[in-house]
Amino acid sequence: MEQKKGTLFVCSTPIGNLGDVSYRLIETLKKAGLIAAEDTRTARKLLSKYNIENNNITSYNDFNKEEKIGKICTALKNGKDVALISESGTPAIQDPGYKLIRECIKKDMKITVMPGPNAAVSALVLSGFSTDNFLFLGFLPKPKGKRKKKLTEVKNLPYTLIVYESPNRIEKLLEDIYEVFGNRDICIVREITKIYEEVIRGKVGEVLKKLKEKHVKGEIVVVIEGFKKKLIKKYSEDELLEKLIKLISQGIDKKSAIKILLLRYDISRQKLYNISTKI
Repeated sequence: MEQKKGTLFVCSTPIGNLGDVSYRLIETLKKAGLIAAEDTRTARKLLSKYNIENNNITSYNDFNKEEKIGKICTALKNGKDVALISESGTPAIQDPGYKLIRECIKKDMKITVMPGPNAAVSALVLSGFSTDNFLFLGFLPKPKGKRKKKLTEVKNLPYTLIVYESPNRIEKLLEDIYEVFGNRDICIVREITKIYEEVIRGKVGEVLKKLKEKHVKGEIVVVIEGFKKKLIKKYSEDELLEKLIKLISQGIDKKSAIKILLLRYDISRQKLYNISTKI
């Protein structure tokens, strides 16, 4: 009889406040045949907090991932359930967890995710910027030239941008954002869920000035408002009607033609729809 395979549990853990855990996470860590942790010291603090007696812990990080993936997959193949946890937050976001997940997919292993804390999404919510469309960029390249090139690639995207940065490089990052994006609205969120959680909102120049007046510590998430195209404010209804007719004559359906003009003109959807009924 073939050995029943174990399940890989992708477990989200607290990003600062150890109170941010679920009952399901605690039960999974108790029962796991193996815990694969990015940082075993951080993992043991969490286990200790909730009196979880599980000594089957192995490290899995950027330095040993190639060696450990095979061993973890073998454990799964032999029927052990494995709990994958990162140093904090959701595994596979800016850590090597995705490589283990990808290998498990190739080997047809069962994988399930345990939703929970995530610094990028938490900062996005706190920023107050649009959450309809956003782009997570993670850590940008360290060399200034490459960092500015990446910023240039995304400067005109209408999506809220999310970036991770360290305290010692945050001022340089904001200087580059100012140079490439201009004085756009941004939000700095640091030490999310921790005692010294702080949110700084404002124009890039204002926020940069505030940061230079203090010695910033802790993990930082930068949220940048998406590019806003200047809409045409002066127009007549006849002009809009003519534009709609022209678009429709090119084979574009009326609904899509309305969406196109909404991206170009400062007009409400209802008003433009009323104009379109004349066609």
